[in-house]
Amino acid sequence: MGAGGLPLRVIRIPGQRPVIPPGPLVSTFFMIFVLTAGRGRARLLEPLEVHEGDIHLVPPGMEHQPLEMGNLEGWLVGFEPLLLRSLGPEWLPEPPRNRGAVKPTPAQSLFVRGLLRLRPGQARWERIVHRVAELEAELREARWGAENATYAWFVLLVTELLRELQEHAPLAPAMSGGLVHDALAFIEAHCLRPLSLQDVAAAVGCTPSHLANVIRKETGLTVGDWLREHRMVEARRRLLDTEASVESIAGQVGYTDVTHFIRTFRRVHARTPRAWREQHRR
Repeated sequence: MGAGGLPLRVIRIPGQRPVIPPGPLVSTFFMIFVLTAGRGRARLLEPLEVHEGDIHLVPPGMEHQPLEMGNLEGWLVGFEPLLLRSLGPEWLPEPPRNRGAVKPTPAQSLFVRGLLRLRPGQARWERIVHRVAELEAELREARWGAENATYAWFVLLVTELLRELQEHAPLAPAMSGGLVHDALAFIEAHCLRPLSLQDVAAAVGCTPSHLANVIRKETGLTVGDWLREHRMVEARRRLLDTEASVESIAGQVGYTDVTHFIRTFRRVHARTPRAWREQHRR
């Protein structure tokens, strides 16, 4: 995909519609939807109305339904997550700390959740649309120096998105403070060790049943869902970045039973950890 094998692609919406299998999808690449006109529907972990002016970020490994296009127009930018490594280790910044008494949002939890909907102001919106259009043109026209130019436009695009996240990180009302916020922050900080609903409930000072009900009601996910998604993110990173065995990685990301880890990974990614590693390393 992309110029010179650069793992990047830009698709116009509407455009040639691919043949998509029925049922939910799990992408192994990062997707950015930049929607310039129209309305449609999507479903990630919950139904979403999508429309003009939206930017939706869908991280790899997130189960989602195919987009119902409606009369939407815009672009889909898809890329291999490893491209983000070139931006440095802090490519997903923490939200700003100057929010008064409001606690910082668990940025990684929101990111893992895959519900980052950005609606930038007019000036930034115009810059983002311009960068995507130039990125698409470089890939389509394949002129001399296209790979370097494509990468430059990609960096500019991601920089604008990170600035928007840093300045206006989306806050779901239920996550701006209180029990759900504290529980997500605790899960985020301790997800790589054995962790149970009872552990999280004890950390935030409530009963397990109350915590389970509140988190499910306010986020659409269970405590186990949050824990699994964080662990899968780290498992993918270690499968790609290290030579550690699957058995070792299972323990490193909080699974005491390697068979349970393999079953969970396979359910999320439709292949075993070993097969996923081999495919992506090729």
